[in-house]
Amino acid sequence: MLRQYLLIRYFIRCCVTDFCKQKGGLITLFTFIFFVIPVASYGETLRVGVPSTDQAPFIWRDQKNQFAGIYPDIVRLIGKRMGMDMHFVPLSQARLVKHFSIGEIDLEVGVSPRRQLRDSVADLSLFSEPFLTVNEVIIYRPALSFPVFILKDLAGKRIATVRGAAVPDYIKRDDLSNELQIAQRVHRGWNDIGLMKEALAIHYQRTLKLNYQISLPYESNPVSFRLHRDQIDWLEVMNNTIRDLKDEGAIEELICKYLCGKN
Repeated sequence: MLRQYLLIRYFIRCCVTDFCKQKGGLITLFTFIFFVIPVASYGETLRVGVPSTDQAPFIWRDQKNQFAGIYPDIVRLIGKRMGMDMHFVPLSQARLVKHFSIGEIDLEVGVSPRRQLRDSVADLSLFSEPFLTVNEVIIYRPALSFPVFILKDLAGKRIATVRGAAVPDYIKRDDLSNELQIAQRVHRGWNDIGLMKEALAIHYQRTLKLNYQISLPYESNPVSFRLHRDQIDWLEVMNNTIRDLKDEGAIEELICKYLCGKN
């Protein structure tokens, strides 16, 4: 589609030059309008890897089993502007990384370029313009005698983490499938400490009445789309689209719908 788009631009420029005034130029232009443009109008599809579990307010499935939340809404908004069909592929975090590495998904949403990636995935990763900042926090049992606020305090301790997520090597990982499991295990006392996103920690604590403490953010990360290197032709188009939507206030308005609350 991108090559066809560039071809369209070439022919449009052509029609305002002497070329289109030459013999046969008009026939060429009409042929292009009726045969080439209709073919170019069919959008292509990007396979978007998303978490398979409820991670409200970022992503979840609604009553109609459709993806809802900040990430799906932003993906659809950007896809509409780009003329792309965005096909959601729900996967666990570990499988999402694997499928990205073998090219079975084209795009992952909500990835921070600052977070450490495995070399095999890093070499395949192209990051878009950031569209959101996400805080990372430590959750811990109220019974703990000290508040833990920085990661270095956790050196040598066993910590509940999401399998496939990037954490410092000095932490002893207790890998789980998703952040909901982390919140539930800390609530039940099966883990003393866990790492997760602040918005999810607050959401699970409020909606599920879970009992744990939440630290101040130990890290704030801008998040982007991670595009597979095979789709490099779309990176500039995607970045321009994100910048345009930011300038218009469309992304901020969408995020606020989920995070600002009701007035």
